[in-house]
Amino acid sequence: HDFPEAVVKLGLKPYVSNQLIQWLYQKGATSFEEMTNLSKSARASLPEHFFISRLEKVSELSSSDGTRKFAWKLPEGNIVESVLIPSEPYEKAVRAGVDVDIPEEEWGTRLTLCISTQVGCAMQCKFCRTAEMGLVRNLTQGEILDQILEARRMIKPGLRISNVVLMGMGEPLANFDNVVGAIRFMIHSKAFGLSKRHVTVSTSGLVPVIAKFAKEELGVKLAISLNATTDEVRSELMPINKKYPIAKLIDACKDYIKAAGRDRITFEYVMIGGVNDLVDDAKRLVNLLSHVPSKVNLIPLNPFTGSKLKAPTEEAIQRFAQYLRNKNLQINIRSSRGQDILAACGQLASKNVT
Repeated sequence: HDFPEAVVKLGLKPYVSNQLIQWLYQKGATSFEEMTNLSKSARASLPEHFFISRLEKVSELSSSDGTRKFAWKLPEGNIVESVLIPSEPYEKAVRAGVDVDIPEEEWGTRLTLCISTQVGCAMQCKFCRTAEMGLVRNLTQGEILDQILEARRMIKPGLRISNVVLMGMGEPLANFDNVVGAIRFMIHSKAFGLSKRHVTVSTSGLVPVIAKFAKEELGVKLAISLNATTDEVRSELMPINKKYPIAKLIDACKDYIKAAGRDRITFEYVMIGGVNDLVDDAKRLVNLLSHVPSKVNLIPLNPFTGSKLKAPTEEAIQRFAQYLRNKNLQINIRSSRGQDILAACGQLASKNVT
């Protein structure tokens, strides 16, 4: 968002900022010398004031289901992870009850990239491996966008990253300015050109920041990590609930729908065996969402070493899901992708490699 001012300060014409955006984000240029429609003097002066950042890939793991997890090294040596998830074949998605809004010609070519917004996380959610790291630091706007650029370099011709979800390491709304700035480039027609409907920000429920986010008028999807239907259980799983309990969170969601012009909000519900997967939980969930236009993603817990929480049984998942369907809630049962490489929801974490 500071491109035009920075360009003009260098004595260059304002239109050069759009040329730079196209070279960096559409064409993935890694040097100013590649930018052949810029004048020689511009190509000479730009490197004196700016550099083009890159993330160093330190590892890549591939899952049996086609999911790929990348670990990127930051300048100071910390590591963040992002996950590239291929779309499932259409028929399989429909059978699984997944909400499919993909044009037929794109079946099998669509890729979703799950990116991180912080090194670690301060939210301390009990079902998430990232929580064990604590918060190390926020990612810069460039580091958030670089995950998309680098992942795009890893894919075959004919494939494209069509969806970006800010659901990796970190709480996106706790890194507000950098996340908002990065999203502006994601949906900028001359940058990544992603559809607003295909960018999703997930939050643990920072109530005042949800209202602030709505005022940015980005029009992207908001996903709320809910995971419980009583304050007692949610506060145990997600300490943020002690500050912003469920009633306040639901009110914030209603306000967001009006303020942001969205038609609904997604609620993510990590199902944990014996904790929040009973029919009574499903009944309370229906009541909570009765006046909120919404859809619910049911996410069976992805266990990780050191956690005492257990995954729900298949029977419990289906019983819970059927109750919600019977009450006309739109639901998806999120199949765990990349679980064998610790790339599934709640499984991202890393150690400093310095």
